[in-house]
Amino acid sequence: MKSLKVLNAGGKGECTNHAFECGAGAGIFFLLQECIGLIMHGTKAAYVHSPYVDSHGETPQYRGRPLNLDLDRYDILQELWSGHLVRQKVIAERGSSRQVIIANFY
Repeated sequence: MKSLKVLNAGGKGECTNHAFECGAGAGIFFLLQECIGLIMHGTKAAYVHSPYVDSHGETPQYRGRPLNLDLDRYDILQELWSGHLVRQKVIAERGSSRQVIIANFY
């Protein structure tokens, strides 16, 4: 089994690299191991609700449960991306969250 590689030798996370190479510094990712969404702009990132939920419509706390795509949550992420609102959402989430993500970590 391949282990999760978060930081490369240059000290940047793979999501950060991908966002800069393919998304002009912005990106929306699904962190499978944590079952959470990640939005990123530049070197800053914030967690958002996962677009996947369990049979009760909740984000699962434990791995191994079957997940379904919640179209409402997916539409929110789609609107963020297509409306070029990722930067504003990252700023808002980082300002209101207790969780701080180190720059370039993901």
